[in-house]
Amino acid sequence: MKTSLAILTGLFLTHAPSAIACVGCRETGLSGNEEPQTITAGIALSWGVVGMLSVVLLIITGLAYYIADTCRRLDRQKMAP
Repeated sequence: MKTSLAILTGLFLTHAPSAIACVGCRETGLSGNEEPQTITAGIALSWGVVGMLSVVLLIITGLAYYIADTCRRLDRQKMAP
C-alpha cells in the first residue's frame, strides 16, 4: 500500500508542472516540438487578456475622470455666490 502510494505521488509530482501551467504554456508533447497552432493559441490568449485588462483600465479611468469633473464642478458652484 505504501509503495503504490509512493509511486502515485511520484508520478503526480513529475507531471505537476504541466498540470499547473496555463493552456498557452503547456507543452504539446515530450519531444518538445510545439505545433504552430499551439503557439498561435498562446499568443491569442495573451492578447485577449491584455485586451480585457485595457477595457477595465479604460472604464476605471473614465469613472475617475467623471468623479473628478463632478467634484470640480460642485466646488465651483459652492464658491460662485
